[in-house]
Amino acid sequence: MVAAIFSRLTILAVGILYPAYASFKAVRAKSHRDYTKWMMYWIVFALFQATETFTDIFLSWLPLYYEVKILIVLWLALPITEGSKQLYRVVIHPFLLKHEDQIDDYLSKAGQSGLQALRKVSKEGINRAAATVVTSAIKGQAVITEALLKSQNTSNSTDGSSASGAGPGMQVASGGNPNGQVYLRHSEMMEPFEVIEEETSVDLENHGAAAMDYQQTPEELKKKS
Repeated sequence: MVAAIFSRLTILAVGILYPAYASFKAVRAKSHRDYTKWMMYWIVFALFQATETFTDIFLSWLPLYYEVKILIVLWLALPITEGSKQLYRVVIHPFLLKHEDQIDDYLSKAGQSGLQALRKVSKEGINRAAATVVTSAIKGQAVITEALLKSQNTSNSTDGSSASGAGPGMQVASGGNPNGQVYLRHSEMMEPFEVIEEETSVDLENHGAAAMDYQQTPEELKKKS
């Protein structure tokens, strides 16, 4: 555990921060020799990092594994050894020069395939998003319509209950009232209203006589009196 932490700190300080500052100095001084030197280092270090990703998984159990990593980084980065320069010129540059066309071909095909895959995924994503939006809109409209229908039914039922009677505990009297009046009576025990029988008494004979008198002429009325 201690060796792993110390190895990581050494790689950070010697393998990354120091070369980064030295690259800054080379850019500032506009030195072609330093440009070339540190460019070769970053190429070698990138390959080292790619290899380290797999060796940490499968070979980290080996004794002195992290100590060997520290020595490799020191050999690559320090100006005294210039291991990155030697490794690049002897191994990496000849290999890349030999397979340069094949690597370019592969990268071009990979780029085209990746672009097509990205377009396909983007198109599918847009279609799914559009379908989701349309489905949500339809469901929302259905919910709103259902709520409005329920509200309308509730309002209609309330209006029907109000129109069905004058209220609980009240009854409208029915009868042949010629004047169209309604008589209500409430019991002493707060029972529902009872229907009052028609209380209007009409003297049909007097009413008829009065009607006959109304139709006679003034002379006839004088004679009669």
